[in-house]
Amino acid sequence: MGEARRRAERDPTFGQIRKITDYDREFAPDSPLEKFLYLTHIEWSNAWVEGGDVPISLASSYLGDTRDGIYTPDENRIHDSPVDLTSLRPAIRVENVKNFTFVGCTINGQRVPDIVNANYYLEDGIILSFCNVLNGAIARRLRKKACVKIRNIQELKAEIDRQIGKAGIIGDCRYTNDHQRNHFLKSSADAWQKEHRIFWREAEGRKVKIPAGTATLVATF
Repeated sequence: MGEARRRAERDPTFGQIRKITDYDREFAPDSPLEKFLYLTHIEWSNAWVEGGDVPISLASSYLGDTRDGIYTPDENRIHDSPVDLTSLRPAIRVENVKNFTFVGCTINGQRVPDIVNANYYLEDGIILSFCNVLNGAIARRLRKKACVKIRNIQELKAEIDRQIGKAGIIGDCRYTNDHQRNHFLKSSADAWQKEHRIFWREAEGRKVKIPAGTATLVATF
């Protein structure tokens, strides 16, 4: 007996569209290839289910002054350094640098930690952000009204790679308490998102055609 059938016997509503009212309940996918995509409007699910055009936005479009729903203050920030480079301010202000080296220096008589080949810059590109679970509380914090389940995230990536003409980078986001950042390394303050994303190095947003049957509508909120 397959896992899907076993789950259906345990839960008669399994596989049906759920109207989520229990915001504390969380549903896991049946396969690692399945991911959840939260949508702002229920009708946006049509393109993912029946096929159609979907815009893919730049990472910088999710940049905000504070953490609020889909917005974060460090989106598209690359910060790769053993020392938090912002901690050197105002004595030293480092902006948009790659392979930055700062060795054997003092400021006002205080030794500054050595820094070798550090990076601190903004890098944009287009992203699709998914979630590893179906959770009403996540949808509510993101201010979303529907959720579709992607049947095979790798097949979806391959199709979009083909349309864009380059291979994207795919993976779960990791979360940290320190200053390090990249497109897949975010603040622990964002860990509630349980995000899985695909990133393509593109200078502008793109519109791609999603094949019919890519996803199923699994929940509304």
